Amino acid sequence: MNTVRNDSGSIVSVLAISIVALVSLFIIVFYIVGQIVYPDEIGIRQNYFNIPGVLKEGFQDQGLLPGLHWKIPGLSTIHLIERDFQFVNLNAKDQIAGDLSQDQLEIPTTDGSKVKTDITLVLRFFENAEGTPKLSEDSAPAKQEITESDLNDKTVPYSKAIRQYPHGGPRELVNKYRTKKIEQLKIFSITAEESIKKALGTLSTTDYYNPVLREKAAILATEKINSEVNPDGISLWATLIRRYVYSEKNIDDQIFAKNLQEATEQVNKAERALEKARAETEMTQADLEATTKDLKVAGEQDTEVIMSEGDRIEMEKISEGDRLVQEARAGVDKAKNEVLTQINGADVYIAREMTPLLETLQGGIVTDIDPFNVDSWMEKLITTGK
Repeated sequence: MNTVRNDSGSIVSVLAISIVALVSLFIIVFYIVGQIVYPDEIGIRQNYFNIPGVLKEGFQDQGLLPGLHWKIPGLSTIHLIERDFQFVNLNAKDQIAGDLSQDQLEIPTTDGSKVKTDITLVLRFFENAEGTPKLSEDSAPAKQEITESDLNDKTVPYSKAIRQYPHGGPRELVNKYRTKKIEQLKIFSITAEESIKKALGTLSTTDYYNPVLREKAAILATEKINSEVNPDGISLWATLIRRYVYSEKNIDDQIFAKNLQEATEQVNKAERALEKARAETEMTQADLEATTKDLKVAGEQDTEVIMSEGDRIEMEKISEGDRLVQEARAGVDKAKNEVLTQINGADVYIAREMTPLLETLQGGIVTDIDPFNVDSWMEKLITTGK
């Protein structure tokens, strides 16, 4: 029984030792022949020998994507290049530092002054080459200068797209800029400094304080640098001018005073324009109020005239109507009288008609009246009634 247990324990021990040995061997082999390229890196393989149909000596054309790749010590190796943004700062020693910090630039202006300028260069490396890695003389971009239209254009060109040129990849990068990051950035900064000085050197002492001209010069510098470094697998994304002061303090103070004076004049001009606009607004408002008042008074007067004219016309129409009614009634009475005088037996009819009227008379005797004379009766009755 003890023998069986000892055999089982020996088997477990052997299995455990075998597993550990295999894992150790795998780890050793992995570190010897394997290389991990992380997502924020570019891999570039370098072969030390040329084996026809198998290996090509030197750096390979294409970069290696993130993942696990093989290498054989003494036969080939893999260099790692960062693919994130790189920051090269050209500034004073007491300023911020990025991936590389170099001395600040001293830009000579067109009128003989010098401007100490702090600049940050933002760049990345291309993963693979595209097309022809080098530009020919015919395809090289023409030299660009700040023109008169640039001086008149007041728009700061932040939205202007930076042109891209046919670019190389990791192989072109390591062939010219070596394999170490710090060496690559130092060589790049030397190339960039020359182009930046030329572009910013087209500005005068006062132009340097003009944001439109200064930013345009920075964009021209970016395009010039890209035309030189794109074929080597580098892309410059931005040239950022962070700080600038004149080497001669009196010039800096004079320009500041001049800019302050110009700003003050602009403020005063704006205030004068505002006061003028306010005065014109008040005058226009007063004119409109006076016009409105005059129109209101005129409207009331016209209303009164129209109403008076209406009353007059109404009275005239009423009077005219009364007159016409009276004339119509007189005509009717006249017609009746004519009819009564012309019809036979009219005297008997009149006497009969007058009888009820005579019966209503009380307290007196009507004398001197022809019973057949209606007009006489009416005149007598009217006199008696009075």
